[in-house]
Amino acid sequence: MSEMSYDDIRQAWEDEVENETLQDLADLRLSNMISYLSKIRLALASTNAEDVLQSEILTQEGLNVEFMIQDLLELRKEKIMKAILLGRRPPGDMTLAEEEFYNRVQRAFDGHIEFVKESLSGFATLGKKSKSKKEKLPQIIKEDTEEDEAKGIDYVIVRFLRPISEAFLGLDEITYGPFSKEDIATIPAKNAKVWLRDGTASRVVPEDGVVSNE
Repeated sequence: MSEMSYDDIRQAWEDEVENETLQDLADLRLSNMISYLSKIRLALASTNAEDVLQSEILTQEGLNVEFMIQDLLELRKEKIMKAILLGRRPPGDMTLAEEEFYNRVQRAFDGHIEFVKESLSGFATLGKKSKSKKEKLPQIIKEDTEEDEAKGIDYVIVRFLRPISEAFLGLDEITYGPFSKEDIATIPAKNAKVWLRDGTASRVVPEDGVVSNE
């Protein structure tokens, strides 16, 4: 795992501030930023109370890093929202959490657009009337709920940088693995989150629907 420095965090923040488009940010890189902030806080906590100068330096550094990380993530959220409003996907690589945020908001926007279309065509009104039949209501609700739950599971393509020796049960109740180093697989995003953060796996973003094995 590569070490993160104050200058690295400042550069990432400045790049995000100075560019209108979303910049690349991998889960591992963000995890390293957060680890750096934690190290500052630990160093401050272990500093002798009599060492006022060192305490002030660490306190200010911690405040600066905390601000930059928070502002970086807020800026990225705004850019993702702007891209959704413009009807396009952000060009930069997103973290897994950002990808989930993007997918959920995009689904909400798509659902509202569909709602407007149905309202204008009269289908939405007819749909509400049809649900007044009590004998059909439980079945309709059950089917919609199952479909919504299925759509709620986000998947991600990953390349394993370290082997996974044991199979595991995914969030979708499907068994995955074991995986060797350099294996590529599509797994539920929540299952991949820890591995993306600790460097066990990396995201694979298909280009034109093709995943490279290089």
